[in-house]
Amino acid sequence: MTQTAPYFQDRVHYILQNQLGMTDRQIELGGLRIHTTLNVKHQEAAERLVKELIVNEGSKLQVALTSMDPETGYVTAMVGGTDYVKSPFNRATQAIRQPGSTIKPLLYYAALESGFDPATTMKSELTSFRYNDGEDVYAPHNFNNRYSNDEITLAQAIGISDNVFAVKTHFFLGFDALIDAGKQFGLSTPIGSEPSAPLGTSEVRVIDMVKAYSMFANGGRDIAPVFITKIEDPNGTILYEYENEGVQVLDPDQAFVMTDMLTGTFDPALNDHSSVTGSSVLDSVTRPYAAKTGSTLWDRWMIGYSPQLVSGVWTGYDDNSEMTLAYDNTVAKELWVGFMEAALEDEEVAEFVPTENVIKVEVDPHTGKVATKDCPVTREMYFVAGTEPTEFCQTHIGEDRSIRDLLPGKKNDGDSGSDSGKSLFDRVVDWIF
Repeated sequence: MTQTAPYFQDRVHYILQNQLGMTDRQIELGGLRIHTTLNVKHQEAAERLVKELIVNEGSKLQVALTSMDPETGYVTAMVGGTDYVKSPFNRATQAIRQPGSTIKPLLYYAALESGFDPATTMKSELTSFRYNDGEDVYAPHNFNNRYSNDEITLAQAIGISDNVFAVKTHFFLGFDALIDAGKQFGLSTPIGSEPSAPLGTSEVRVIDMVKAYSMFANGGRDIAPVFITKIEDPNGTILYEYENEGVQVLDPDQAFVMTDMLTGTFDPALNDHSSVTGSSVLDSVTRPYAAKTGSTLWDRWMIGYSPQLVSGVWTGYDDNSEMTLAYDNTVAKELWVGFMEAALEDEEVAEFVPTENVIKVEVDPHTGKVATKDCPVTREMYFVAGTEPTEFCQTHIGEDRSIRDLLPGKKNDGDSGSDSGKSLFDRVVDWIF
């Protein structure tokens, strides 16, 4: 690249012309002082990693990367391709590509607002869905055609990116739920009304997805991506100054619950018929992250955040060629983790802070019930108060032991009337055969 942040600079120029109404003459000859949000350290890390992981490897992949501060919306780095001179087309802001499973958190947020919780279970098995009054059939497949053939929790479905769970949720909520979620999270491209939509078949922009995930990171506030903070004339007169106009859109408690579930991308406790999707880069992770991977035949994504920074990476081919090489499948994850680690290396290791109205419960991640001493694997999960599971897991109790033996002094109040931890499978059989 011939200059620092050429794609970022192009975007600034576009905003000056198309949003602030300035002419080329004013921009080039007006002696203006334009204050931008670019973080040189972040930008240099992004460009270095693109060169190391893609260009120097001889890969023909293209790439887009955008990072922003979730509290302010300040865009700190942007890469829109591997070589600006050869292709100034900005794939971070102009390209629209299928997001794959990175769209699922938007669906699952809608599910949380509709009564789901991290312990909600449905069966992961090869399933055919009838729709259009039974005239059409859709049969999604999990990666490598692997299924639990048992019930799994929502938290586990996110960690391992189970497609059947997502499509069942989509049918259960109704197709409009994801369409509305796309609007709620500010996507500039529409989500289609088809059974495959929760698997990311409707095209999106990288910058829009980074903005959407920032709403989870900042507790539910809608903050527009910001590139310019202030413009001054040669005399120091302020011609423009950005004002934070964030609006609370999401429920902060549910936003935190979603963040907690997205940390499961890196938690082997959620492994089942597949490993969690962040397992291949787990050794490179040194701090808490919430993230989601995504893939289609033509695209690879990773989007996620720490409390201080959110970023998204897309890799693919401009001509929509299929991603068939082994290296193609991993570089987006490696680029995302490498960027986050480099960008935050001098920052404190920050934890995600629970909101006041959530409760932490140690859960068997497979059954969704309160864990006992006999559960071989457990995970601490957060629930909005009043939705937490109350029934103790009895799956792993020996024949000569009771739940009271394992939890002395604790009462099993699983008959309290709560639906937490119960399967939804029986409630969706009318559209499954």
